[in-house]
Amino acid sequence: MEKIRWRGTHGVGDFMQALNVAHRYSFDHNKLPVNLEMHWEHDEDYLYHPRDPETIIERMHKIHEMYLENNRVVVTHVYNSDMFHYEDTEQKVKNRFFFDSERYDPTGSPPNDWCFHPHEFEKPQDKIVIFTPHYNKEKPRQWKRWLTSDDWYDIIALLRWEGWILEEVTYRTPIMEAYRHIKECKFIVSYDGMWHYIGRNFCKPHLIPSKEGVTTYNTPNALKLKSRDEMMEFFVDEDDRLGKNLHRLNVPAQRLRNNLSKELGIKL
Repeated sequence: MEKIRWRGTHGVGDFMQALNVAHRYSFDHNKLPVNLEMHWEHDEDYLYHPRDPETIIERMHKIHEMYLENNRVVVTHVYNSDMFHYEDTEQKVKNRFFFDSERYDPTGSPPNDWCFHPHEFEKPQDKIVIFTPHYNKEKPRQWKRWLTSDDWYDIIALLRWEGWILEEVTYRTPIMEAYRHIKECKFIVSYDGMWHYIGRNFCKPHLIPSKEGVTTYNTPNALKLKSRDEMMEFFVDEDDRLGKNLHRLNVPAQRLRNNLSKELGIKL
């Protein structure tokens, strides 16, 4: 058995990265059982925001049940841990994990291609899921905030005008509700964060304003637009440009879907 100790945070994407890495490691090493030991600086009942509908521990448990071959990864928790505590909160290089085998650098990016169980995949509806950083308790990094609240409002208004069903989800959305909306949707438009790993694990066509390499690592299914101008140009209502632009989102998503199907020997 491989033991992986992982730094728990308030972010859903962080624990989903841990789950993806653990499942992929197991698969790549002859389906070796893995103990994913999550280290939290708080107790089990901690709520990051008083209006959160569930704890981060509950969210992790619920989403892990949807994973392909999840019986090979056992998740355990260590509460009030100081293993990954840093006094300097602005420290840029922080250890994210430790493999007992020392297989990967603790600050690195191990293989993380995995997905939900194939029976969870279904034909998408004419629905777009949107999530923005403007309801977060803390401001994300500056590069995740290129678009203003007005920019997002204009994008949402145009998509509604074009007849799309829109579902806007936030960190206050219960995780299985966000999961259901993303499972059902045809496209995702969002910043880099929040529920993006759910979209990744469904191989959903996804649009993200970003020029960062970490976006490619976390969401290879997404089309990245590298400036605010590019993002706003994407949503131009003339000569069916929007329809053609949305169709472009299928290319990286289908590429990930094909790769996963081939590598894991499954049909998605």
